[in-house]
Amino acid sequence: MRFLLATAAKDLVRRRRDPLALLLWAGIPLAIGGLIFLAFGGDDAGPSGRLLVVDQDNTVLSGLLSGVYQQGPLAEIIEVEAVDLETGRDRIDSGEASGLLIIPDGFGTAVLNSEPFEISLVRNPAQRIVPGIIEESLSLVVESTFYVQRLFDEPLDIIAAVQPVGANIVPDSTVASISVAFNQIVDRAQPYLFPPVIELETKTTGEDEDGLDFARLFFPSMLFMALLFMAQGLSEDIWRERSHGTLRRVIVTPQRVAMFLAGKLLAGAMLMLIVIGLGLVVGRWVFGIDLQGLPIALVWATIAGMMLLAMMVLVQLFASSERAGNILTGAAIFPLAMLGGSFFPFEVMPDWLASVGRYTPNGWALAKLNRVFAGDLAALDLVRAIGFVTLIIVALTWLAMRRIRGRFAHS
Repeated sequence: MRFLLATAAKDLVRRRRDPLALLLWAGIPLAIGGLIFLAFGGDDAGPSGRLLVVDQDNTVLSGLLSGVYQQGPLAEIIEVEAVDLETGRDRIDSGEASGLLIIPDGFGTAVLNSEPFEISLVRNPAQRIVPGIIEESLSLVVESTFYVQRLFDEPLDIIAAVQPVGANIVPDSTVASISVAFNQIVDRAQPYLFPPVIELETKTTGEDEDGLDFARLFFPSMLFMALLFMAQGLSEDIWRERSHGTLRRVIVTPQRVAMFLAGKLLAGAMLMLIVIGLGLVVGRWVFGIDLQGLPIALVWATIAGMMLLAMMVLVQLFASSERAGNILTGAAIFPLAMLGGSFFPFEVMPDWLASVGRYTPNGWALAKLNRVFAGDLAALDLVRAIGFVTLIIVALTWLAMRRIRGRFAHS
């Protein structure tokens, strides 16, 4: 036991003298977590902007046009402000708004008479999302107006030709003719509108009704990406032990090679514990990701990291040189990360690929971690999983011990 602890202490001291590597490993979850938070962060991070409206027509129809941006979801994104033309141009030139909408005089008359009309929209070139929303919404309104003109051409002609008599009173006969025209059009269109020709059916696929939380979705994958890189970096230390003659001395001493390897795994586990703990702190208390079972997640991720480290050490021992070992472990990491849900979480992968990825060592462990975070992993299942991983670590350590005795005994 003393030899095991001494080996672990030696590795920790060595790593303390190389803090850059530890900072790099810790920086992986920090950097990726920060990018995820910035890209998919809190509920208040949605786009917003201001639309300046110059209404030179001042009719009911021009008011309806600007009112489109004050209804429904658009009202939560776009703030509409009425301005004069000179003020509007000055403010859009200074970047104070996302867009400037100019409704010309005669717009209402042109709509009623089915005549061509021109609406000007000036976009803020420094912004991309909100000006695009404003332009697409305006295009939709213009197209809708075209079809309304074609469908209700007759009653619109009657309205355009109305001549009020005294105090802007419209004759009863004109009102009746307009009503009859609208009723006849609706009656002819009724077979197509009631019920609609196109039916929309919404199905729930089992995902959260509020949508996917992308930060929560990518966070466990980010942690296992850090573990994979740590496992590769720590496994390279076996070549340093060989160049320093440590392996030869271990083989010829009464101390078992297994204790030596176990000490290195213990040191690696302690370093992984620090990095994963830092990642959990960043995810939970800095970026506000809703996670459950943090202590259990810390233990499970550390044990899974030991398994990955034992795998990488065994791969290094089968390489012909340190350079070849780095190439082999690097060639193993990226397929594991790609299939095992580190680059792309299982939830966004094709079903067949996700089913394959869950059988990779890191993918299987990642799936368990997701269940820990979700709070639906039973205690018995967790104990069984820990026992299974422990057996794998023991088997990998035994194979590594055999490889060291068989290859490096006379080196």
